[in-house]
Amino acid sequence: MKQMLIRGNIEQIKKDFKEGVDFTIMNAGEFVSDTHVEGVTSKTSVSVNFTAKELTILGTSYAGEMKKGVFGIMHYYMPKRGYLSMHCSANLGPEGDTTILFGLSGTGKTTLSSDPKRQLIGDDEHVWTDENVFNIEGGCYAKCDGLAREKEPDIFDAVRFGAVVENIRYMEGEDLQRTVNYDDTSLT
Repeated sequence: MKQMLIRGNIEQIKKDFKEGVDFTIMNAGEFVSDTHVEGVTSKTSVSVNFTAKELTILGTSYAGEMKKGVFGIMHYYMPKRGYLSMHCSANLGPEGDTTILFGLSGTGKTTLSSDPKRQLIGDDEHVWTDENVFNIEGGCYAKCDGLAREKEPDIFDAVRFGAVVENIRYMEGEDLQRTVNYDDTSLT
């Protein structure tokens, strides 16, 4: 989770969030929900308890559920402050102009937001305040199936040691141990 969401300066967080909105996120991806419990209709569940400030994820190994869960939490807290949480990408121009790009997943928001002439704010989840637009997740969460430097050089070059990648396999061969095989979609 710490790789996916960049945590701000602790003093700024205390100033911005006096009510203390820290959440405990429990991800038990291999542990499935009990469908015998009334109202539980799936082995996968993402549950939020705003009183206890807990997010519990069961029955899915998709790491993106953690950031999507935090996005859901932001949908609760941000409007209370008069801010708009949005599913969009955003970048900043050389003159301080912000561009917000809306679209369904897979429609090119990440590609468009990574324009090399503009500073990336983020590619998926943002909040619009009276002062600025900020990224909830602290980076990009690009889909990488079929990724190649020739097609998406900025995204390709951003995936390096320390980046979060999931549902992938590596190239075979001893000299390729850390080379992602973007063409193998057997796990996605």
